[in-house]
Amino acid sequence: MKKVKKLGVVLAVAMSMTMLAGCGKTKQKDVINKYADMCVLGDYKGIEYHPLVAEVDVADIQYEVMQLMASVAAEQPIESGTVESGDVVTISFDGTIDGAAFEGGSTQGQTTELELGSGRMIPGFEEGIMGHEVGESFTIDVTFPNDYYNEELAGKDAQFAITIASAVRKIMPEYNDEFVAANTEYKTVEEYEASIRESLETQYKENMDSYNKSNITTTVVANAEIKEYPEKEMQEMLDETMENVKTEAEAYGYSIPDYIKARYGVSTEEEFRQNISDMIKEFMNEKIVLCAIAKAENISVSDDEIKAYKQEMMESGGFPDEKTFDSVYSDEDVMYYTLADKVVNYLYEQAVPVDAVETSTTTDAE
Repeated sequence: MKKVKKLGVVLAVAMSMTMLAGCGKTKQKDVINKYADMCVLGDYKGIEYHPLVAEVDVADIQYEVMQLMASVAAEQPIESGTVESGDVVTISFDGTIDGAAFEGGSTQGQTTELELGSGRMIPGFEEGIMGHEVGESFTIDVTFPNDYYNEELAGKDAQFAITIASAVRKIMPEYNDEFVAANTEYKTVEEYEASIRESLETQYKENMDSYNKSNITTTVVANAEIKEYPEKEMQEMLDETMENVKTEAEAYGYSIPDYIKARYGVSTEEEFRQNISDMIKEFMNEKIVLCAIAKAENISVSDDEIKAYKQEMMESGGFPDEKTFDSVYSDEDVMYYTLADKVVNYLYEQAVPVDAVETSTTTDAE
């Protein structure tokens, strides 16, 4: 059984509305005034925060090296012996709870590939396969996590009858200067690892800055008093989001309840709507407060800044062209996101760091 993330992703569609075209200075001022007048600002300068910092360590660099080596590793079929962590197995399985089959607990006579040790499955599943041989059929006992997305399975003990149909083992190349020269733009291990460190340091700083900015912004928003909301706009955002979810569900052949349960781990459509409503309210709280600060500090964005930010959004969002991007985000959306970024940077510059907190970094895909 795969692990599925709970609802917590920002649904971009909830933040994309069809608004007025154009982003001239008059329009920008009108947008700022529209939202700014909906709140009374609290303290927003000199906010104290505990900065999160992270250092690149040897394990981080080794992980990147192993990723490269794995990408060019040869694969050798396992003819005899047992499978182990790192092997890619082709398996079939049938799961039961108290002797009864359950939805999603079987490959239904088909096979599926799984890299052992990848952490894709629930705890104990991959570990239970390790040590068995190709062609072997066996049964393992596992327990679904208490916070498993499917509440009907959470915390329950299950048995899985598993058959290993085949397996391959990655044969790692030797890691040396010759390998680096053949597979990277660098000539030596030292040069390559120095480049990894530099890249990770930049990445970690960006991640930590983003985390710190988020905490500061959250404090500033909490300090403000929201007097009113653009109710019609928020309802339109909710309706559009639900319509998009309905379209997605139909495209995959799901009912809406089954789709939101499988993708977001939410039990009912009503709960899902409430989650989206809460997200929209949080988004609007931030928008109102940041526009109010922009007005108070006379912060605005130029056409060139908007254009540059739009390009960043297109690249980070993987949009194939500007037409596709424009079908999701309006000119006003892009103007606001550019402005919000500038205001948040202003808040960060004004904030006061105290008692830095070190954190370990994570390099897995999750």
